[in-house]
Amino acid sequence: MIENTKNEKRVKKIVYMVTENWWPAKQSEKIGKAYIEVMKKYPNDKSIEKPVVDGAIWSDNQEMHSITIGTIKPGKVKEAMDLAYKRLLEIANAVEGYRYHIRIALDLVEAMPIVGLKAPET
Repeated sequence: MIENTKNEKRVKKIVYMVTENWWPAKQSEKIGKAYIEVMKKYPNDKSIEKPVVDGAIWSDNQEMHSITIGTIKPGKVKEAMDLAYKRLLEIANAVEGYRYHIRIALDLVEAMPIVGLKAPET
């Protein structure tokens, strides 16, 4: 919750972009190299999205899995998606077996009006 200059309380609305990535463990070096090249070509733009989790990676006995999470600035969902797709498609073209999924997640304040409700103020 944040307070504005009139001492009225209002809840900050947040939209998250969660990207999940999977790739064969034997392709990890190629993934790393492709990621470095893609980020040089399409760097983070803080006017569109702010990274929250820049990369969390884990593995099992068959593949690697990673996630990134960012908050999207108001009115910038399309731009954030465009940037993410450019990056991910280039990595997918460079690395066999790479898969990804992008999810746009609304916080409680943004989501409740979809079902006709208002989020409670805390």
